[in-house]
Parts: sequence; C-alpha cells; structure tokens
Amino acid sequence: MNTKTPYYRRNARKLRQLENDMEQAKTYEQWKAFAIKHDNLTGAEKWKNTIQTKLYDFNSIRTRTDNLQKHRADRNDLGILFALKEGIHGNMAGMGKPILYTKAKVGTKKLIEDYIQELSDSLHYLASDEHKQVPLDERFEFFRRASHSYGRSALMLSGGGALGNFHLGVIKALLEQHLLPIVISGSSAGAFIAGIVGTHTDQELLKMFQDKSFPKMLSEGADDFKFELNSNKGGLIDVNLVDEGIARLIPDLTFEQAYKKTGRNINISISAAETHQTSRLLNAITSPNVLIRSAIRASSAVPGVFPPVVLKALDAKGVQQEYLPSRRWIDGSFSQDLPAKRLARLFGVNHFIVSQVNPAVLPLLSDPKTRSGMSGSISEASMLISKQGLRAAVSFVHSHIPLGAKVNMLLNNVHALIDQEYTGDINILPSFRFIRPSKIIAGSSENEVQSLMDIGEKAAWPKIEAIRNNTLIGKTLDEILIEFDKNELHWLRTGPKVFSKESA
Repeated sequence: MNTKTPYYRRNARKLRQLENDMEQAKTYEQWKAFAIKHDNLTGAEKWKNTIQTKLYDFNSIRTRTDNLQKHRADRNDLGILFALKEGIHGNMAGMGKPILYTKAKVGTKKLIEDYIQELSDSLHYLASDEHKQVPLDERFEFFRRASHSYGRSALMLSGGGALGNFHLGVIKALLEQHLLPIVISGSSAGAFIAGIVGTHTDQELLKMFQDKSFPKMLSEGADDFKFELNSNKGGLIDVNLVDEGIARLIPDLTFEQAYKKTGRNINISISAAETHQTSRLLNAITSPNVLIRSAIRASSAVPGVFPPVVLKALDAKGVQQEYLPSRRWIDGSFSQDLPAKRLARLFGVNHFIVSQVNPAVLPLLSDPKTRSGMSGSISEASMLISKQGLRAAVSFVHSHIPLGAKVNMLLNNVHALIDQEYTGDINILPSFRFIRPSKIIAGSSENEVQSLMDIGEKAAWPKIEAIRNNTLIGKTLDEILIEFDKNELHWLRTGPKVFSKESA
C-alpha cells in the first residue's frame, strides 16, 4: 500500500461505515464512540492532542493551566484566588472560537478541555470550607463578581409549528448529559416546548422521554385539526383543540409557581396584535402571576390561523383574571423569535444555544458560527442580500399600496420578522431545510412526532462537547453561589435572633 495516499482515500470505506454507524446510533454514548473512531482515522484525534495551532493563544492557556494546577497541589489558596482574578472568560485567548469545534467530530483541543476542567476544579477547591487562608466573605464576594462577569448560558427555542417537536429531541439530548440551561426561552411552538420543560422537574421529563409519553400525548387529537374558517372563532382552527393539547402536557401554573417547582427560568415571547403596543417577554420576573398556558396560547397565535389572545393571571386571592384586558397578543416569533437582548438584561446571559426550526428562515440558514474565511463570508452575504430584498419588497408595498389597518399591522410584523437575528453562539439546526407548509400547522401522527424528536436529538449530539465546555464554568459558579445562599439562609433561620424583642 502506498503510505502517501491521503487518509480519506485509504480509509474511505471505513469512514463511510462509521458515518453510517453514527447516523444509526440510538444514544449519545454510541454516537460518541463511533465519532472518536472517525477522528482517529481522519487524524482529528492527533490534532486535538497537538498543542500548537494558530487558532488561539495556546501558550497563554498552557501557562494558566500549569499555574492553577501548581497552586492547587501546593494548597496555595491565595495563589489560586489571584490566578482566578486575572480573568475567567469563555473566550480567554481565543479558546471559545466556534471553529475550534469543527476540526473533529467530538470535542476540541485537549489543552482547552483541560484548562476548563482545571478552572472548575479550582473554583470548587476555593469554595470548600476546608480552606481558611481566604476569609469566607472575600471568597463569597469573588464568586459573585466572577459569576456576574462570566455570565451564563441560555437555550432559545424558535417558532416552527409542528416542527417544534424537533426541540424536544434537543431537550432530551441536553437533559441526559446534564447540560440543559436553567434559562430557556421559546416563541410560538418553542413557547409550548419551553412551557413543558419549565413546569416539569428533570425526573418527570426523563420519565416522559423514557416511556415515550411525548409522541403519544402530542399526537392525540391530531385528526381533529381541520382548517375551516369560522368568523366566530376568528381563525382556521378551533382554539378549544389547542387548549386541550396544551392542557394535556402543561399544568395550570403561573410563571412564579413553575419557577418554584423546577428552578428554571422559562421565558415566552409574545407580539403586539395592535398598534401602539410593544412586544413582551413573559417570565417569573416580568410577569410572575401570568398563567403559562395563556402565554403559550398568545405566543402561538399565528395571524389568520388563530385569533389574538388576552392573557390570564391569578390575582392576590388566587382567582383567575384577565391580564391587561384591553390588549391582544399574537405569535411571539414575529417580534422576537430569539429574545437574546432581553435575556442578557434580565438574567446575565451572554452565551446562547439556539434550536432553530422557524420555516420562514430555515431555507436561508447555515451555521455561520462554524464557518470561516470565504465560505463564512459568502454565507453571511447571502443572508444579508435575502433580508435586504425582502425588506425592500415589504417597504414598497407599505409605501405605494393603500392598505387597511390590519394589513399594515401584519406588514409591520413581517418587517420585524425580517430584521431579527436567527442564530446564536451554538446553533442546532435540522438536516432538512424545506417542508410543506401544510405540515407546519397540521396535527402530527405519533410516528411523525417521534421522527422529529429523533432528528432533533441527533442534531444536538455533535454540539454536546462544545456546549459542555462552554457551560461548565457558568454552571460551577451557579452551583457554588446556590450553596452559599443555602448556607446563609440556614444561618439566618437557625442562628441567634440578636435583634428580636426578647433580646432588646
């Protein structure tokens, strides 16, 4: 055999077989085992273990890793604190570049993974009560500042009608790897999935995935979805069927009640149905008493298919009331399919994982974060040209053709749809780009639901290690601060009541 023959020609048959094995894998563990073999054959595994590269400052990362390891071995708490104060950043020395996760099927440079793990281990070390060199209050203040500076990750679920079942597969993949963020947003179909996740504990969700409850419950009543215009109902589909479908999977909780149950901050986007209104992001902070089911109904109210919705909330006595009764709301994806700016402001999110199946933009999308050079520039230019063309067409119609108030409002929503960003830092996209419009708003059979879930789960697997590396430090800081808060609350409840009337 000619040893100078390129690896992809020498091993073409083996690589094709491994790629087929990856496609047929039933679990992430199976997929990862085949992917590692693929990396070994292509030379990617060697690339991961080679320190030198022009893609990031490997010398800086190596030095920082060595310093932290040495300080921990020497039990030098002050040295660890100083090294950590130098900076905890997700993109330190360029190590967070998405392109670093495109060179191999699994993971990235081992040095980067070692450094991230060392950061996490050093943070846990410093948080331990065994170490008294640094006072508790000083460590507590450091962790708070570090968390504020580092930020956290969020999962954003796009709209997409029946395609939203794809998101459930993504949720399953992340949940099984303990990588599901505590901040999750959803619009339209994504709002429904976010509502499911935000009202069930991890144990409940895992059980529903394991016993395949989701395909059965989501397909129930699918044959009843008939598109018949009814002026009394204001849309093409009987909203009672929608309410029944939501109720099957989502308990009737407010955002505040759901947060107390699961500890997850779910966020649902809604758009204005009338002029002089602005879109909103509903969650336990901005609208704690709003009922999640009504928020989902509003976020899913596609104009012409479902009528606009008035939100519902619980008053101080727990009685259901209309919330902002003079206002009507429609599909959240028209104004903020991915509400990144609002999540950043409310929850300190600066890293966004996107599960994207919005059919309005899916045909135009590739993953820009994994492209570089000419291919990346062409991809971004194509999206920009497409947006500019659509924007110009909408503006022309708006300016030159007399239209009614409702049509003008619809055009404004279309304009907002065009101007949005539809990708994040890590993007999970389906293998398909086109689907029949009728399938988007039609009911799905049990097999169709399961198929979309499987596609979503497998689409998430190649992103798992990137998500793991990009979320580990934020999760570590959150865990430490939660533990600090628990201990502080315990002390306040059990400590001496020095300010009580009895001691006065």
